[in-house]
Amino acid sequence: MPYATIEDLTTWLAPDPVPDNAVRLLEEASDALDEVLIGAVYDTDDPAVAEALRRACVRQVHWLMERDDETGANSDVQSMSVGGRSFTRRTVGSSAGVAPRIGSQAASVLRSSGLLTIYPLVVG
Repeated sequence: MPYATIEDLTTWLAPDPVPDNAVRLLEEASDALDEVLIGAVYDTDDPAVAEALRRACVRQVHWLMERDDETGANSDVQSMSVGGRSFTRRTVGSSAGVAPRIGSQAASVLRSSGLLTIYPLVVG
């Protein structure tokens, strides 16, 4: 179940329109937040926690939209050229330059709310 609603996303993106795949993006964003919060301890009934998760979720959706890589298929692309099709992939197993799993704004919301007390690095 997503941490934010279409209405929350509409408010965050205004005046820009909500994309047609908004429900899927909210699910993907919530899944990404769940992944980085593995091991975190917090009260799921606390309204402040719910608000922090909602805020992080809409920011994560915005980040996914800006990257235009909803599936993460290009997360290992270090560089890309369109004309002539040139791709450079990151070295497998190397943490240098690994694309983040969540956007910096979403991570900032989670850190400032006390939900994320580490800086996650997800390789792969």
